[in-house]
Amino acid sequence: MPAPVEVRPVGGAAEAELFVRLPARLGGAAAGWSVPLFADTRRIFDPGFNAALAEWSVPRWLAFRDGRPVGRIAAAWPRDGVASQGIGGFGFLALEREPAVLAALLGAARRWLAERGATRMRGPLSFTINHEAGALVEGGTLPMPRMPRNPPWLPPMLDAAGLAREMDLLACTLDLAEEAHRPRFAALLARWPGRSELRVRRLRPGRLSEEVGLMRDLFNDAWAENWGALPVSAAEAATMARLLRPLLLRGAVFFAEWRGEPIGVASLIPNIEPAAARLDGRLLPWGWARMLQALAGGAASARMPMLGIRRAWRGHPVSAYAMGALLSAAIGHAERRGWAQVEVSWILAHNTAMLQAMARLPAPVSGRWRLWSAGLGH
Repeated sequence: MPAPVEVRPVGGAAEAELFVRLPARLGGAAAGWSVPLFADTRRIFDPGFNAALAEWSVPRWLAFRDGRPVGRIAAAWPRDGVASQGIGGFGFLALEREPAVLAALLGAARRWLAERGATRMRGPLSFTINHEAGALVEGGTLPMPRMPRNPPWLPPMLDAAGLAREMDLLACTLDLAEEAHRPRFAALLARWPGRSELRVRRLRPGRLSEEVGLMRDLFNDAWAENWGALPVSAAEAATMARLLRPLLLRGAVFFAEWRGEPIGVASLIPNIEPAAARLDGRLLPWGWARMLQALAGGAASARMPMLGIRRAWRGHPVSAYAMGALLSAAIGHAERRGWAQVEVSWILAHNTAMLQAMARLPAPVSGRWRLWSAGLGH
């Protein structure tokens, strides 16, 4: 009979580092796990770097069997107890292929969240829906930044653990060699009387803090009514900008302005994941060179994590033209950078309007991630 699974809170620097490195110890990319740069994962749990930790409690646990680490999990709950509407998160999930390990990890997160008043637990979320979300269930053959990867056995194990399937998140990939949007949109735009009052501009690197604030404002408005939406706080936006700064500056952020008012945003980040996957979390001794090469132009593809228009303009012709102009600008930038593919991710599975827009590019669905949930009871 196998030894029992012991789950305990991360305690001390050694266990914190074990938590960071566990996906690599479990086989890393070869076993199907995402292995973010160790430095990036450390920063997520560093209150000196991640200002969002002042607003969120994010405890971590490790699972052991016979003293050997076999799994990890984290939970997330707002310190004000209000922001998540009673739903706590679980994520940073990595484990050996053993249902007993998963049950023990989920149990630790479940009990902690219930003690704080959560009525439901949702995940995987690392650590909220605004960060890495879901477990990969199909497709996703091209790794992308901040899109999690896991072994194919994990989703069935989450089903078997008694969690309910709650929402699917989709990726749509445009092959630039087949792109049909720009000529079609240019013809439409030429006939539109309002074209001179619509402008698309790039992010101004010299005013990064101000521009990140604008991105946050547009995101919080455009995504506010989406399923599961959580507003991004100023502290969270500042931390994400610090973490993603090299990608933002090497990629592109576009703002759509109507008569001088910002009404939409699109962002592109170069796909450094193929280079990062070969590092197994480590930048030393040769990782820096590979990452710098990818950032300097060695990437072959990109991800578009943001594409949205303010709610006040939805249903207005300006919205459709602003969306078309943002897509044209982003596709043109990708072409100039030599990126052969652009993944738009993620999109809620029930967002038929966006999925229809993707089909017209054409950008068919290329990957599916899933979120599960469970009631906690009291």
